[in-house]
Amino acid sequence: MIVGGGHVAERKAGSLIEAGASVTVISPVCSSQIEQWMQQGALSILRGFYSKGMRQIDQSLLVFAATDNPEINEAVRLEAESLGKLVTVADNTSGSSFIVPAVVRRGKLLISVSTGGASPTIARKIKQELEQTYGFEYEAYLDIVQELRLFIQSEVNDTTVRQQMFRMMLDWELMSLIRTSGKDTSWKQELIDLMAAEPTMDGMKQIGLWIQQYIK
Repeated sequence: MIVGGGHVAERKAGSLIEAGASVTVISPVCSSQIEQWMQQGALSILRGFYSKGMRQIDQSLLVFAATDNPEINEAVRLEAESLGKLVTVADNTSGSSFIVPAVVRRGKLLISVSTGGASPTIARKIKQELEQTYGFEYEAYLDIVQELRLFIQSEVNDTTVRQQMFRMMLDWELMSLIRTSGKDTSWKQELIDLMAAEPTMDGMKQIGLWIQQYIK
């Protein structure tokens, strides 16, 4: 449950939705993004002000006090704690029972940033820098690496050889291939076929050379 409907509440709601949580926002007015999520069925909105004894807080596992009114946030915190709920208060680390880190998601890649509540603004800044460094191509990269890794595990019995093949795979210019090919993924099946034809160290070397030629 999130008490508040502004930009802070919006950030919290976005992270919870990405994690697959069931989200309820309590606020008389909500940001346009929260309204859009509600229309899409991603969350529900209880329009009105928070008041003690609301059944939503008792039914929630996590409680977020995210209004611009410190008194309301404190009232939410006290009630949540009295009910044994985990609660986090905007801009009040000492009053929170947990801290939500800034998160960068790229498919299976998850990078979290926390300053321990010292400065959420700095955490968001670092997150933005990480988003520039780790672009959306990392989602495709991890998907293909996982697929190839599972194939090697099933076809190569020697543990030492498997580890050598995994390390060699990281030396491929696979990320450059993904970036240069864009939405064209026709190369993916050819790469998998090459791996299936010769799942050996020599085969791995040949795939590395093939990727270099493909990029050129």
